[in-house]
Amino acid sequence: MTLFVYGALLKHEVHHDECIGDAKQIAKAAWIKGKLYDTDAGYPACVLMENGTVYGELYEVSSETLNKIDELEEGYEKQEMAVMTDQGKTKALVYTVHKQKAEGLTWIESGNWKEYMLWQRKPESFYYFAYGSCMDDARFKLAKVDHYFQQIIGGGTLDQFTTRFTLTRPDGSRADLVEDGGATEGVLYEVPFDAIRYLYKREGVFEGTYRPSFVDVKIGNEVYQDCVTFLVLQKREEVAPPPHYRSEIEKGADLYLSESFRKKIRSHMDSLIKP
Repeated sequence: MTLFVYGALLKHEVHHDECIGDAKQIAKAAWIKGKLYDTDAGYPACVLMENGTVYGELYEVSSETLNKIDELEEGYEKQEMAVMTDQGKTKALVYTVHKQKAEGLTWIESGNWKEYMLWQRKPESFYYFAYGSCMDDARFKLAKVDHYFQQIIGGGTLDQFTTRFTLTRPDGSRADLVEDGGATEGVLYEVPFDAIRYLYKREGVFEGTYRPSFVDVKIGNEVYQDCVTFLVLQKREEVAPPPHYRSEIEKGADLYLSESFRKKIRSHMDSLIKP
């Protein structure tokens, strides 16, 4: 059975290990139509609605696992519904509540529990995974925010995602991560929480260009959990990036990423049609 989770059952969240355990993850980036609310009890509630989006993860779970989750989700309704992923639409079970039960609760406008909790906690710092132009510091310096990006952990690998160029602009495309079972590389920073406002502005989060996501990045034998990265919301057919944007990617890649990946990303950019 396929299960869509969006709150305390997400990877690295409080009930994941005890309930989901080693269940196979089908998609890290998945979403449904609905609205998310903070129950003020350490977990959210989802109300199915057409005019909203709730982000989560997809897992293949056993009947035994589902029975365990049924006990945890007492008071929620379990139903099958359409779930979107980068690979298209599928069906999965989702635990939801009626709209009446959400009255008086705080609406989580982003539909993203991990992002909401990050803003609630406001940690001193967080990990940020850059895979496009932010691998280079030129625009950090122009914006006079380069002091936020001094703590470079190094070049890291992200499994299950591939760097693609799906955000189209008149002069060419911008980079994106597409969950297709591949792997990509990027630069991992540790940045102060104050850097998040610059990153949201640069990535057009409030305009609906990119959305924050949380991924695990490997550097050597170490895994950095729930690193913030940004995914394109409206993915289009790939076209070539403009020369200035490509240059920023190549500069960062040459400093921090593996030779094999540098060859791979250059070859891919060369293969794309210019707008």
